[in-house]
Amino acid sequence: MKDARWELTAKLGKDVSTWSWGRLHQLTLKNQTLGTAGPGVVQRLLNRGPWDLGGGEAAVDATGWNAAGGYDVIWVPSMRMVVNVGDWDKSRWVNLTGASGHAFHSNYTDQTDTWAKGELYDWAYGKAAVDATTKDTLTLKP
Repeated sequence: MKDARWELTAKLGKDVSTWSWGRLHQLTLKNQTLGTAGPGVVQRLLNRGPWDLGGGEAAVDATGWNAAGGYDVIWVPSMRMVVNVGDWDKSRWVNLTGASGHAFHSNYTDQTDTWAKGELYDWAYGKAAVDATTKDTLTLKP
């Protein structure tokens, strides 16, 4: 217990009222090309985070970590979805990152804050719902 108190005080400060699991349990999204082993400047350009997270391996909102290796989050669900099979348009979902794999695109991590808060987006499924939420349409012709 004393060792734990010393460790937490060193990491989080003396004021216990400011302690939170999320300040230790953080997720950094690492680009799987040069974000894990590239030069430091490239890693800083490609990677995003950290995000303070709650949860643990046994929670519904699972976040994994290895206590022997520290508190950093090492795995998470890449998407969350709640499906209403009685009314598909009442289903909800969120992606961990965004809809783009390009590090400098606005959709690279545009869903991550929502994901980290445990929130979901409406999932337009039927034609009327899709039409109501469509902003742009791309038509491909041979």
